[in-house]
Amino acid sequence: MYQLIKEVPITLSVAVAAVVVFLVPGLGDLLDFQTNAPVLHQLLQLFTCHTAHWSFDHLVWDLLMFVTMGVICERKNSAQFAIVLTLSAIAIPLFVSCFSLDVSSYRGLSGLDTALFGLAVLYLVRSSLQEQNWPGVGMYGFLFIGMMGKIAYEYCVGGTLFVSSDGFTAVPIAHLVGAVIGTAMGLFDMTRMPPVSLARRNAFQRTRVTG
Repeated sequence: MYQLIKEVPITLSVAVAAVVVFLVPGLGDLLDFQTNAPVLHQLLQLFTCHTAHWSFDHLVWDLLMFVTMGVICERKNSAQFAIVLTLSAIAIPLFVSCFSLDVSSYRGLSGLDTALFGLAVLYLVRSSLQEQNWPGVGMYGFLFIGMMGKIAYEYCVGGTLFVSSDGFTAVPIAHLVGAVIGTAMGLFDMTRMPPVSLARRNAFQRTRVTG
């Protein structure tokens, strides 16, 4: 457990914060992003709103995805993980307030989940390309397409795919913004990938040396 805390401190800290906020009555109402709040309050709410949730179902689904994707991304590259998390945390509420005028308050980790999902999937695509694991490339590529399909579905039906949105208004723009930020960082990481042939040759050379 200590090793896990050492490897993914940000992921676990955010997850614990989300649980605490949900368990303390009324705390979520203070921390969610309120579009009509004073600017100084909104500056703090940009970050705190992601730890608040509307229901237990909302919390469980968001946490499951956040912890899974967070562990992958933070272990792979903690700096890129922190950048994506910070940019998404700021951009998502701002875009929601600008483009979802019917939404008076925003809360939840789902936008950050989508950002980390995009980043994690592209990490896995890169690893598969380096290993020339073509079935893996296809599978992770399919997951990426599935993410975009989910967002398109939410725009078309005006609701969420996995979580019941009976108690709140779905905001697909939050997922779209997260997906763009996570994908952009993932693509940036892939531009630094050596050519597949070079990666294969390096792996072969390492095998000869260690063999």
